[in-house]
Amino acid sequence: MTAKIRGLISILVFLAIWEGAVRFHLVENFVLTSPSETLRQIGHLLSTGELQTHVKASMLRIVLGYSIALVLGVVIGTLMGWFRVVDDYVDPIIEMFRPVSPLAILPLAILWLGIGQSSKVFVIVYACIFPIMLNTYAGVRSVPRSVVEAARILGAKSDEMLLKVVFQNSLPLIMTGARISFAVALIVIIAAEMVAADTGLGYMILTAQQTFHTADLFAGIVTIAVIGFVGDRLLRLLRARLCPWYVESGEH
Repeated sequence: MTAKIRGLISILVFLAIWEGAVRFHLVENFVLTSPSETLRQIGHLLSTGELQTHVKASMLRIVLGYSIALVLGVVIGTLMGWFRVVDDYVDPIIEMFRPVSPLAILPLAILWLGIGQSSKVFVIVYACIFPIMLNTYAGVRSVPRSVVEAARILGAKSDEMLLKVVFQNSLPLIMTGARISFAVALIVIIAAEMVAADTGLGYMILTAQQTFHTADLFAGIVTIAVIGFVGDRLLRLLRARLCPWYVESGEH
């Protein structure tokens, strides 16, 4: 039995237990909407266009913030890993701000940038940049010295060394940071939209809770889960394409 089949079985068992708990009234429908009812509600929200509106709003904010964090995180992480002097200056600042929750930064972002797109993008950048930066740093530091020395002997210039040797060997860890940060971006945008937004999945979920529309609430939660799952799978595929030599420990 392959890993994919085992994964599919686990999902089906989970959905069957969930559906049975509601159908046999082990849990009140008001508290927990069944998977079948949730799917019907998703279909209804899609037919009215409401779900697409909220998904587009959330995804726009995620794409903007995540893209900025990815570029900055890779650049800063590479410079820190390759140049000791940059690491000495930048690392204390990173370690000072990294433990601060993005949700604690959100009120400050709203104060600085207002309740529009900018504050939400700012918080996503803040939340996502650290995993990318630190994984990039670890990737650069893990490049075997023998590989670097061999490239130097073969006449590699500084830019070639960074792009073709250091960056290429760091890609697996960079992609790991990218996967972590995508999930973080989803978490942060939902919380931010619950605080200050009139569109987005976070706003949709909060409104459903306040108006006791449990089916809408679960429709939003399932949509987030699907986006997160698909996004992670796409990043895995991208890693496999960019790093065909890389095999995770434990894979056979």
